[in-house]
Parts: sequence; structure tokens; C-alpha cells
Amino acid sequence: MSGNSQTYSAALVNFTATPDKRLIRPQGGYRHILFKVSATAPVGIPAAQRSPISLALVLDRSGSMAGGKLETAKVAAQAAIGLLGELDEVAVVVYDDQIEVIQPRAPVTPQLASAIVSSLSHVLPRGSTALHQGWLAGCHAVAPKYPGDMARCFLLTDGLANVGETDPETIASHAAEVREAGVITSTFGVGADYDEGLLGPMATAGGGQFHHLRHATEISSTFMGELSHLFSVVATQVRLEIELQSDLMVDVVSDYWAKGSGPAKRHWTIAIGDLATNQMRPVVVRFGFPPKNGLLQHSVFARLFYTVGGVEQSSAWQQVDFSYASNEQCSKEARDREVMHWVGLHHAWRAEREGARLNRQGDFADASRAIKRVAHRLSACAGDDMELMQALDHLRELQNIIPAPMEATCLKEMAFRAQRLSRAQDDYRTH
Repeated sequence: MSGNSQTYSAALVNFTATPDKRLIRPQGGYRHILFKVSATAPVGIPAAQRSPISLALVLDRSGSMAGGKLETAKVAAQAAIGLLGELDEVAVVVYDDQIEVIQPRAPVTPQLASAIVSSLSHVLPRGSTALHQGWLAGCHAVAPKYPGDMARCFLLTDGLANVGETDPETIASHAAEVREAGVITSTFGVGADYDEGLLGPMATAGGGQFHHLRHATEISSTFMGELSHLFSVVATQVRLEIELQSDLMVDVVSDYWAKGSGPAKRHWTIAIGDLATNQMRPVVVRFGFPPKNGLLQHSVFARLFYTVGGVEQSSAWQQVDFSYASNEQCSKEARDREVMHWVGLHHAWRAEREGARLNRQGDFADASRAIKRVAHRLSACAGDDMELMQALDHLRELQNIIPAPMEATCLKEMAFRAQRLSRAQDDYRTH
């Protein structure tokens, strides 16, 4: 790569690390770091010059997709293919308890689009739901040929995985492995009967977006919205690497797939996914510090890895130092207002996700406690921050309804909203 290319790609992505406070009480405690990751449009490069996309459309054709949902999904798939150009590639997979690759990976041409329409016209609803196997078939169909290829899998379903692998944690782990191999997964759940406890974590681990579609008519706008977002992506496979010099507790508050490794888990990887033009993604991480015991300070090191034009780049290391001080000094130290803004919002969104999960499981007391605990903390720090005050009002509204069974559609909307906001992603549904 030429020197000019390296300068261009390095200037494309910006990365900062800012703590809420830098002083630690003698008895230990918690501090947050706000990692801000953003991308700007390359100067002098026409917006039309985007990276080619290899897209797998994986559609549920099980019996529950009858009643017009499958036909609507076919129309949405055709519309999505219509947005692609001849430099892009597409594969189409349909699944029930059997998997059928009705279109292997191929460049998008008018002739191919017509052939896919013809093939889809013969697909009728039937059978059960081998979601995991169908999704894997789509991912394998668009596996990257070269490093940095934009390979994406859109998985659509309206029901529960009930054939083959069905465990949400196992499937999410597989989605993380597939992401590391270069294929990003987004999930699209239609109606009230699918499992957001599967599709949400699957999209997080897969580096994509989870979409809750209230009815089948929203499939098309959501497919088109996410594809349009992909057209503006300027950096892929973005991940945050954190190195610790000492044994600290690490809690990733934002909804990103994170993995600790090495002795005492001193190395952490947080998968962020794609960065689009002029997009900013705040990532909030909480660190737990032990009581003072010989050490005068702890240092956290972080850097960003990302791929532009098929070449992996990395930012410079960011170092954040924390020092022990007296309780009086710690009390006098002011918190960073911007950091606390994002800390408060991300804790509120996590409480909403957790409350929805616990309510869905029938654990109403813990669901109520999860919401109430964060609402109490937020009330002490919201101050005159309008967004934090709105988040606090929302949590207080949830406090009134979370202690009792909630409708499936409400729980799905809660999970979708909180996950989308935490990951700085858009709502492409019709309003």
C-alpha cells in the first residue's frame, strides 16, 4: 500500500478514550471509560465509489410464514436485490426443516434477478424451523474470497428454532466465529412469536443489527434501510482491544460482543462491527479496582483495529491512568459531563434489555429490581441533562409495568429499542 493510502485510511477513523474520573478511593471502587469510535467521509472520494457487497438472503419458509408473510418476504428480497449493482454478489437460501440454496453466490445482473424471482415463486410455506443450519448455509455461500470483503447475511424468521441446534448461547458463539471469519450477520424477527433472546444476541455476536418487525409489511423498508446503510460503510471489522497492567474487573456496559483472554483476563476484545460515514459509536466500559495494596496507580491501554480497502489498520495506543487518592480528594474530583452522559444512557439501555429478558422468563421481582436500581442511580446524576432526564422518565414508566407479565410484542419492542440505541443503530421500519 502506498504512503498516501495509509494516510487516507488512518485519517478515516477516529478513536478516543476518556474516563469519568481518574482518582480511586483507598478501599477501591468503580470507574468508567468512554471509548468514542467515529468515521468521516474520505476527502475527494466520490460517495458512489463504495465497496462491493456479497449478500446472503436467508428466508424462513416454515409453516408459520403462511398467510402472506412469505410472499411479502419474497417481494422484499427482490427489492433488496434491485438495490445491488453488478459489482455486488447475492446468494439466496430458504429453510424449513430442510435447507435449499435456490441461488448460489453470483454477480447481480438483470438476468440473475429474474431467475431469483422465478425460483422464489415456487417456494411455499411448509415444515419446521432449522434456523441455525439455514443461517450457516447462507454464511458459507458468501464466505469472503479476500481479506476485507464485505460479506453480509440477512436472516429472516417469524418463529422459534426447533430443528438442529437451538441453544441461543451456542448459536451466538457460532455467530461470533463467523464474524471473525468475515461474515457479518443481521437478524430480522417478524411478529410476536420469534425468540428475541436468540436473534438479539446473535446479531450482537455477529456484528450486525437485530430488527424487530411488528408486521410483515416492514420487511421491505428494513431490508432496504440496512442495505442503504451498508453503502455508506467506510471501515469494517472494527474492534477495540484493551490491555490491563493489573487484575481489574471489566464490565462492558454497551451491547457489544466482548471476550477476555490471557492470564487473569488482562486482554479484552470488543467487536464493534461496521463504521459508516459520519457515524459515531460510543462504547462504555466499567472497570472495578481493588483496594490500595502497594500499587499507586492502574493503567488501561486501548487501541482500535479496523479494515479499509482490504487492509487492516490500527490506531495509536490510548493510555488512561487511574491513581489512588484520599476519600476527600476523590469526592472533590469532578466527573466528566460528556462521559457521564453516555454512561447514564448505556446503563439505562442495559437495564431495559435486562428487564425485558427477566420479565420474559417470568422473573418479575428481579426485572423490577434491575429497572429500579438503575433509575435510582440515574436520578442522582441526571442533573440538567435532557437526554438523561428522558431516560430516567422512561425507566420510571417501566417500573410501573415490569413487575407483571407483559405482552410479547412489548417485550420485543423493549429489547429492540435498547439494543439499537446501545449500538448506535437506526430504526428502518415504517412509522
